[in-house]
Amino acid sequence: MSISNSQPLKSVGLPDVEQILGLAVFDASGLPRDYFITPQHKDIEWIQLAFQCLGLQQLMVSTMGLPVLSHAMIRTKVGNIVVICCQQRYVALLLKRALPQERPQIDTKWVEWVCEFESKFVRTHPNFRAI
Repeated sequence: MSISNSQPLKSVGLPDVEQILGLAVFDASGLPRDYFITPQHKDIEWIQLAFQCLGLQQLMVSTMGLPVLSHAMIRTKVGNIVVICCQQRYVALLLKRALPQERPQIDTKWVEWVCEFESKFVRTHPNFRAI
């Protein structure tokens, strides 16, 4: 698991929606709210990893006094799970990757895109189905 503070990183560009295999929304305390799957990947086991990541973050913030993280990344066999802090919620994405070493580059514009995509488009986008 890779954990980063709110330092922006160089981005290679906004993701294509087709790269998103799944999306999960958690409330501000890290509890699950909504899950969305795609026809390309119907498995939801990755959501448990995102949930555990948020629990670990809450533990580190409360016991160690560390700042709230802007995002975290978890590499899996299927792709990369990116957990992003949006206003009053967290959004976790499962992104497919073409190469084993590939990882998304996260910057402020990408985070804004993800937060807007989740809040305005995912519920009506034809590629995503709520479960």
